[in-house]
Amino acid sequence: MFDIGFWELALIGVVALLVVGPDRLPGLARTLGLWVGRIRRYVSTVRDDIEREIQADELRTMLKKSDELNPLKEIIDETSSTVRDANKEIAGVKKDADELMSGAGGDAAGVDETGTDAATLESATNTVAEAVSARSQVAAKPPDEAPDAGVEDAKGDEQRSS
Repeated sequence: MFDIGFWELALIGVVALLVVGPDRLPGLARTLGLWVGRIRRYVSTVRDDIEREIQADELRTMLKKSDELNPLKEIIDETSSTVRDANKEIAGVKKDADELMSGAGGDAAGVDETGTDAATLESATNTVAEAVSARSQVAAKPPDEAPDAGVEDAKGDEQRSS
């Protein structure tokens, strides 16, 4: 900061001794030391505050960058909600099938009032569960894959039959 050497300090000391006098020079040196200490502490405090503000700005920048990744989070949330809805639908179908099965099991001969036996109800339940499972698998595939698979199978069948 300041380039003050030994001879400059000696010159300042001699001038201070002549101006202030030998009686008040120690008190002046002590007061000057206190003021220099206060100034250094103040500068240090200001420097620390500036560094904290810079770190806060960096954190704000990082938070803004994380907000840019928000569309990816929305896609994940949409996908998880679709899976939850499908699970609810499957649970509803299973519940309905269980109710039908418990209603059919009450008859001694295994046939309910409409003439449907328990084996028919069980096969119907399995068919519904398979349909729901197939529907969820088709929904999970990207749109461009599902139609192509059927077209390729049809082409393969035509080539095999020729």
